[in-house]
Amino acid sequence: MAFDFKQFFSSLGKTSEELGEKTLVVKKNRCPQNHRCPAISACPSGALSQRGNAAPVVNYKKCTSCGKCTRYCITRALKMERA
Repeated sequence: MAFDFKQFFSSLGKTSEELGEKTLVVKKNRCPQNHRCPAISACPSGALSQRGNAAPVVNYKKCTSCGKCTRYCITRALKMERA
């Protein structure tokens, strides 16, 4: 299968919303907020933070939307959703 240059270059300069990329969302109603969030240490870019046992907060400037943190959230409070 050949590389599609037209598709690649047509996406340059578009925002993540225009491309339909997924972003990280914290579902606070699914988070028990009674423990240290294991997803924070799993984030390779350090985009998640937490105060006490509250639900984690996402720094979208650091987040690369890799989704690794979602695999460490057993309650599925962290989800990747289309913008």
